[in-house]
Amino acid sequence: MSAAPWGYAELIEAIGDASHERHAEIKERLPEDFDPNKVDADWLVREVALLAKRWSRKPNKKHPRPA
Repeated sequence: MSAAPWGYAELIEAIGDASHERHAEIKERLPEDFDPNKVDADWLVREVALLAKRWSRKPNKKHPRPA
């Protein structure tokens, strides 16, 4: 299953359609309580903060800028 948006769209389609060819496979991989409509806002805030920290510019220690 692709992590790209179309992969997620296929996942949503498959879990909602018992006749989908990948339904059983995908249901087996997902946690029992998986709900695509549930949003864990706290988790999202933490993940975005981690990304922001990782992507923030770091000072160049080898060649500091003159004051």
